[in-house]
Amino acid sequence: MTPLATRRKVATFVFGLVGLLAAIAPPKASPAGPRTLDPAQVVPLDKIPPQHRESVVEIIRDHTMHRKAPADTFPCNSKTYLSLMNEPAVTLALWQDLAASPVKLRRIDANKYQGTDGAGTTATWEYLYRSPKLHVLLSDLDYVSPRGAARLSGRILLIVHTGFYREVNGEPWIQHDVEAYVKVDSKGWKALAKTVRPLLEKVLEDQVQEAGWFISLMGQMVENYPNWACSVVLRQDQIDPTTRQSFRDLVVQVRKPNALSGRPQVAENAPDDVKRR
Repeated sequence: MTPLATRRKVATFVFGLVGLLAAIAPPKASPAGPRTLDPAQVVPLDKIPPQHRESVVEIIRDHTMHRKAPADTFPCNSKTYLSLMNEPAVTLALWQDLAASPVKLRRIDANKYQGTDGAGTTATWEYLYRSPKLHVLLSDLDYVSPRGAARLSGRILLIVHTGFYREVNGEPWIQHDVEAYVKVDSKGWKALAKTVRPLLEKVLEDQVQEAGWFISLMGQMVENYPNWACSVVLRQDQIDPTTRQSFRDLVVQVRKPNALSGRPQVAENAPDDVKRR
């Protein structure tokens, strides 16, 4: 079990992970992968927009760090899950109603979002490919440490695999995992790697580790507290009206008979009240 309060940190990575994403173990650095690694076996290159294929191939072949996480399984309706995966602004709005967060996020176009975390990180996330079972995202990320001693820029390729299942009693479950390729583009990286790499690893550990928990937690809160979820999203003027209404209609459609009418509470150091297996 994980204290709900620790999930406040995930807001710094909400720019498209949103959450995308899978509950994974802390990423550990690995040496750059073999140059013979075939990117086409990692992602469906033929479905990646042509203007991004070269960058995707470079990140996979010449990555600075790589991590593939174990799968995480949790109860959630597939429509709720995909809605949160595909609409970062909705997911962030729900979280910020529960916990103070300095994160700011704006939608640039149908597939691209840009945001800041209030702690030195600026990122632009773009969905390169989306399907129910596979999401591929590319991020351009810049990080400046609080005192300006470290400045890093890089690219992250995030790959989320998702499976959908039902229990014998018909209850829907989700299983997802994430694979992340990180390429640091900062000049002088090799010279700084000894001192800066641990910092980068810590940033990734804090941000990526909890991204999947974020999606599973918010998905279950939406289903357990549908009135709250609809109320929060419908009053978000920064989210376009069509998205707000579609989310409201979805929540009503998948509403559970035993859903609660109140508002969820995220208490400091409270134990996780979401069943996980």
